[in-house]
Amino acid sequence: MNLYYTHLDINYDSELLIKESKIAAYKPFESGNQNGNFWDYAPTWMQGRVNDFSNFPEVERLTKFIAHKINSNDVRPRFYKQEANTELPMHRDQNTKCCVNIVLSEKAAPIIWEDIGNVSYDCALLNITQSHAVPAFPEERLLLKFSIFDVEYEEAIRRWTTPIIKNSVSVNN
Repeated sequence: MNLYYTHLDINYDSELLIKESKIAAYKPFESGNQNGNFWDYAPTWMQGRVNDFSNFPEVERLTKFIAHKINSNDVRPRFYKQEANTELPMHRDQNTKCCVNIVLSEKAAPIIWEDIGNVSYDCALLNITQSHAVPAFPEERLLLKFSIFDVEYEEAIRRWTTPIIKNSVSVNN
């Protein structure tokens, strides 16, 4: 098992997700802390939370699919925009146990894991409790992140790769 990321082959409609991303109301990421670091207030890392699925049918479908696949009760979808020529410094996500990311930009910077280096992906389950960063890139990076708050990365992989077997019970008399 890869301790950092697992590429996923999920069926999704990129065009519809990009269209839905344009509806989201974006705000600069704020950690809620005042530690004097990038994450206190990050105006180049814009977050668009999806709290109401009314105008986000593809996000809703994927949220339900991911939650079912890993048996999670707490999957929260968010769009993120990283401005062109800006970086996300090395960090570990707080409170989020793991996530599924879908990169919606045609060209985007890779994620850099402190221990293993650069990794490019389109869709992956990520262990964001490991130190990672995103370097500056000449184009905006758009992604849809499904933050998972109740299932650890290793358990999420196990659940993702273990088929759900439903037993049908029949009684013969």
